[in-house]
Amino acid sequence: MRAMEHRVEMWRTLRRTVTLIAIIGGIWLLVVHPIEHALSSTKRSVEHGLEQVLGAITNRDTRIVEGRAEIVETSEISELALLEMRMSATRTIEKSESFSGLPLGTKKLIVRGHYQVKGGYRLKSGISLSMENGKPVARFPKPEILSVELIDFDVLSEDDGWLNRIQPEDRAQILRELRSQMRLEAEQSGMLTTVEATLRTRLRDLLGVENVSVEQKIP
Repeated sequence: MRAMEHRVEMWRTLRRTVTLIAIIGGIWLLVVHPIEHALSSTKRSVEHGLEQVLGAITNRDTRIVEGRAEIVETSEISELALLEMRMSATRTIEKSESFSGLPLGTKKLIVRGHYQVKGGYRLKSGISLSMENGKPVARFPKPEILSVELIDFDVLSEDDGWLNRIQPEDRAQILRELRSQMRLEAEQSGMLTTVEATLRTRLRDLLGVENVSVEQKIP
């Protein structure tokens, strides 16, 4: 009799276990699995969106690596120019010469150069766009002056010495120095700050968010 009661109790326990397993399985199929699927789909959608935005900004092929969008590394050197400005700079060279202690006079040349200056980013490995704690984070190198192109120049003053005349190499020298001076002045003008602000604005508009963090962690 006791053995029969024991078997009955075992069957009841087994039925309860099977029922519980069925309930848990039903909950997983009807609730948990759809949520996991939705979350997975949302994650893929977000990652795809980041990849599309980074590709649109850089005009480069992109890929998803560990949840973040990265540009695909190539052997080509490419740039992202975000700001172009026409700028001018003036430079003076003055040289005194002598021969065997005899002064040959002082020559003086003043030139004003007009340049097209571009600011932006060198596109290199490590540039990425990701979501961290629900906020978009872009990693780019530091902005820099990409090019300084001479458009035209004006000779403001050209004075020869007694026997010390201005030569073609003097004009070539002052134009080389002007270009370096123009690059330095562009860097000090706040142009690179504007470049970074332009990148942040473009990312924000394409992502449809209020703010994007731009980190300069790429050498």
